[in-house]
Amino acid sequence: MLATIKATFYTLKITQKKFPDIHDKNNKANAFRHALWNVLIAKQCAKFSTDYRVVLNWTKKITDWHEDFSVNEEMARLMDLHNNVFGRNKFLPWKEETVNSIVELLIKELSNAILVTKKSEIKKLVHKLIYLEK
Repeated sequence: MLATIKATFYTLKITQKKFPDIHDKNNKANAFRHALWNVLIAKQCAKFSTDYRVVLNWTKKITDWHEDFSVNEEMARLMDLHNNVFGRNKFLPWKEETVNSIVELLIKELSNAILVTKKSEIKKLVHKLIYLEK
């Protein structure tokens, strides 16, 4: 649990530095925050387990719980869940990267992020970050 708390702290600190006071909207900064959070939880937890399936299942459990616990409109919730999956999918290819490198890689991914307006668009964009507003 400590690894998850540490990853959450790092995520908020990094995101606030990169996107001051705008990452709580349904924008690219929010997409970045959710993806980073998932990569960093998995990265921190992997220090204690080499079973990456267990690490990723834990990461999913925590971040899904957060979405269930937090009151959010449907599209915002779907966006967050999608970007969480995106982050978890990046963990294995990026697991050896430093946190700074992961941040830079995610910022590059933001240039390909897609603005979505309908639920039906989300499933087609599995390999892209998504956002709802500019």
